[in-house]
Amino acid sequence: MGFIPWLCLVGFKPPKGEIGMKKLMTMARQFRDDENGAAMVEYSILIGIIAVAAIGFIIGIGAWVTGRFSGLCSAMNNSGIGTCASGAGS
Repeated sequence: MGFIPWLCLVGFKPPKGEIGMKKLMTMARQFRDDENGAAMVEYSILIGIIAVAAIGFIIGIGAWVTGRFSGLCSAMNNSGIGTCASGAGS
């Protein structure tokens, strides 16, 4: 099964004569020059990088805050000012 019969199955009618060939070449040039797909891929990669950076930043801030509260709880327990719950770090 060749290229043209497969295209006929999806509804494409092959061009007839020179006018049809010009139309086919015009369609091929438009497809070649269309940059919408490339821009979409670039924006998708950019959004992915931003999402990974935001998630990493949030996890880093969470770990920092947890460490600060754990240190505060330890300092309070050691000085006798107060007591922290045993699950403060988790």
